[in-house]
Amino acid sequence: MKKIVLLLLVLTAPFCNYGQKKLSADYSYTVSEPYQVYDSPKKFYLSEKSEILSIKPWKKSVVVLKFDVNTLKLISTKEYEDFPDNYVVEGMKKLQDKYYLFYSSWSGRKTEHEQLFVREINFETGEFTAEATKLIDIDGRLTGPYIASIGFGGFAFGIGVTDKFDFLTSLDESKILVQYRRKPEVKNDKESYDIIGIEVYDKNLKKLWSREYTMPYTERRMDVEDFAVDSDGNGYLLAKVFHDDSNKDKKKRKDEEANYHMELFRLSQGSSEIEKTKIDLGDKFINGISLFESFEGYMICSGFYTNGLNNELHNADGLYTFKITREGKLIDEKSYEIPLEVLNQYVKNRTKKRNERKDEDGKAEFENMSLRDLVISEDGSLMLIGEQTFVVVHYTRNGTYVTYHYNDILVSKIDASGNLAWMKKIPKRQSGKPKMGEVYDTSKTYQGGMSYSYFNTNGNHYIVFLDNVKNIDLELDQIPALHSDGHGGYLTSYKINDGTGAMSKGSILDTREVTDKMEVYQFSNNRIVKTAENQFVLEVYKKSKEDVLIKVDIK
Repeated sequence: MKKIVLLLLVLTAPFCNYGQKKLSADYSYTVSEPYQVYDSPKKFYLSEKSEILSIKPWKKSVVVLKFDVNTLKLISTKEYEDFPDNYVVEGMKKLQDKYYLFYSSWSGRKTEHEQLFVREINFETGEFTAEATKLIDIDGRLTGPYIASIGFGGFAFGIGVTDKFDFLTSLDESKILVQYRRKPEVKNDKESYDIIGIEVYDKNLKKLWSREYTMPYTERRMDVEDFAVDSDGNGYLLAKVFHDDSNKDKKKRKDEEANYHMELFRLSQGSSEIEKTKIDLGDKFINGISLFESFEGYMICSGFYTNGLNNELHNADGLYTFKITREGKLIDEKSYEIPLEVLNQYVKNRTKKRNERKDEDGKAEFENMSLRDLVISEDGSLMLIGEQTFVVVHYTRNGTYVTYHYNDILVSKIDASGNLAWMKKIPKRQSGKPKMGEVYDTSKTYQGGMSYSYFNTNGNHYIVFLDNVKNIDLELDQIPALHSDGHGGYLTSYKINDGTGAMSKGSILDTREVTDKMEVYQFSNNRIVKTAENQFVLEVYKKSKEDVLIKVDIK
């Protein structure tokens, strides 16, 4: 889940006419000359002053490519082979005017030390500024999700542990919190207590404070939902705390109260104790929650909920927000129900009738809803973006396989006064599964070229994703045709006016015919970078071991 700060800055970039095409009057695009592909499971893209840095770590080296946005020409290529053999990239972070690449390295079974290193990147030169600096050295093992590779028969094979460290930055990008979790010594989660490490640094990566905390509840009784750090360097942890050792989120049909409650843990430099605040939403079951710092100095919690009478905890009846003072007091609690007319858009008639029957008992809900983005504006307004995501298991004579689904999007704006300004449903049907040899994080739902990207410019919000060409002229009472991941698609954009909520749709490009002789592949929303107030760039594969950049201008 991403937290996006909307500062309403105006960026400009000179207009380029070379090789432009357009499908919609609101968009045009330019394609670069092909250049050598450097494949990598993780790719990072940075943009500044009409230039792009692309950082591609793979095996024993890291490649840094620099591009000119105006001409889309490759300026420089730097390859670094001075990384350790067993290094694992943990993340890329921006702290005000500085860019850092973090990676971990395991010392081996003899010494068993987990180490975190960092290298700063000079954007202007497109180079690492110096050799790596060791940031953290931990005696013992850490936990983290496995990355998997798909082999013959569609089976996933674990090939290593990644993302052992999490990185959270403050709203003003002056502080960064590094979080890790020690591998439990006791395998029984009813008896084991998590040990979570917190280290807080300033923008120059000077350590401000660090401490390891033993959690107050067993692994069975507690799930970590989110972390945050404020501009003073205080850490925050949101936890779901269960009332017994039963099967966590599962509840009996007759239950009218959740089997858990939420707690906020405050972690500060001046105290070795965890300051806890219980979060009570009454009869609402929380489905997705996020914590972030506001411009007013409060910490804000927001997410989706289901009513206490419902049985499906992964569905959403509405959304909620509340503020937490620096002293841990809850204020300004608000909830917003999803209207029936929104639920009944782009669905089958039988689904509409079912929703209408459920609505009479207060049970109509948005199925399989997950919180994806939070957009925080300087004026105090907030926008939540949720997406339908679920997995389907298919049984065949030759065995089983799963498909991953990314469907409708719900975009909701809460104004500075705490009122619901508007709520929009965006129709989308996407389905796919990992391909042979493809590497992905097993702790997350497989994404591929599915889901969406978010941009804002000139008072409008843009939701961009690959769609089926059959959905170009979709009406409110029609169901979207399915887009199959990896089979072409139209890059589609929905524009929503921030003030009025008025929504329009446009098609940007056809991946099967970007130019008269070019089809592109390996589209991913993770390969898109915003380069100006009215512009973004995506990198795609064109085969023949070559990539291209596509620059999209928004009118």
